Amino acid sequence: MLAADLGARSRHARRGLVVALIDDLAAGTHSVLEHGLLDRVLRPHGLPLPTRRQAPARGRRGREYRDTSFAGLDAHVELDGGHHDGSGQKDSDADRDLQDIASGLVVPRLRCAQVFGWPCRTARLLAAFFALRGWEGSPHPCSPGCEVGSGTPGSP
Repeated sequence: MLAADLGARSRHARRGLVVALIDDLAAGTHSVLEHGLLDRVLRPHGLPLPTRRQAPARGRRGREYRDTSFAGLDAHVELDGGHHDGSGQKDSDADRDLQDIASGLVVPRLRCAQVFGWPCRTARLLAAFFALRGWEGSPHPCSPGCEVGSGTPGSP
């Protein structure tokens, strides 16, 4: 409905931003942090985009959800926003991380600082992670001086 309403308006001051947000929501983005990962880390640096978001998985307490999944790389990235500050949530996350490691799956867990504070560094490190998982692409700097341009994907 929001997209239709926006389309009916001849002018809107932030049309580009609103259209991008609507597109990301339609593709399964559920949070500001997920949008930030796409908009500040993955897209500007030419990294793979998630093929699934909020993908159901079987966990210790039944159904759990993976924030982002990358088909063909056997890779997931978890995003922990402000609601992950309680010790109970951190304990559950740590237990899930341990289960993943025991099954051979390594899942990076990003917080707000990695996405909004250091997006270029995060992109460089994710490029190295994706390369280890079989990604054959090459990241590119988002701007002059971007940290992605300062080293090879495999060098943290």
